[in-house]
Amino acid sequence: MNRLLLVLFIGGLLLTACKKLPSISQQDTNNTALAVLDWKPLAFDYLVLKSKISFTTKGNTTNATANIRIKKDSIIWVSITPGMGIEAVRSIITPDSVKIINRLDNKYEKYSITYLKETLGIDLDFYNLQNLLVGDILLPISKEDFIKELLTEELWEVSQERKALLSTSLISKTLKKVTQLDATNRDQKQLRVQYGDFTVVDSLSIYKDLALELVNVKDTTFVDVTHQKIEFPRKHVSFPFSVPKKYEKQ
Repeated sequence: MNRLLLVLFIGGLLLTACKKLPSISQQDTNNTALAVLDWKPLAFDYLVLKSKISFTTKGNTTNATANIRIKKDSIIWVSITPGMGIEAVRSIITPDSVKIINRLDNKYEKYSITYLKETLGIDLDFYNLQNLLVGDILLPISKEDFIKELLTEELWEVSQERKALLSTSLISKTLKKVTQLDATNRDQKQLRVQYGDFTVVDSLSIYKDLALELVNVKDTTFVDVTHQKIEFPRKHVSFPFSVPKKYEKQ
């Protein structure tokens, strides 16, 4: 159940021949890298999503509704409701912890943020997960990143390496948005994401459809996400999280 929860949250990557741009030198700054890309991360304070999710693993498919609220760089709040219409799981993820109310088993669980990596097998932290959810480049731009221009496809390719994680993002020159992502651990566990059906909400461009694959040694998990509601509230958003006293704590 826990692995299903995490994959629900985060709900063709072979590249053609391309022309290289000069790699960003050690003296260049992050601002220079962004100028070369003509790309900027999504600028928001709060994001509220209501999404339909289809989760398939080992031939079994589960459909659910997810309500997601994000306070940038602070909180990711998620409520998962399966087809029965009753909330099954509620969670709050912060930069240092993962808290889960499991209503199906009457349990409350609290973990370090390393739980993301331990459960998914991919070396993600809070900020990586936030970037994945909003459709940004997975890792922060660095002067050590390698940028290439895919002329025939009107795309930028950004290749990044942090510790054991290798990440490649494809950015549309027209949309100025990430359209594909491929992240691989050195043990060959992979996370593949495609973003599509971009729309503009409050002058901000964001995807409506997400297709995710989590590839492990034993199986591949598929997650399809369609946002039914997208809002960028200008006022404070609440993140209700109350653990019933009767719940077993872990």
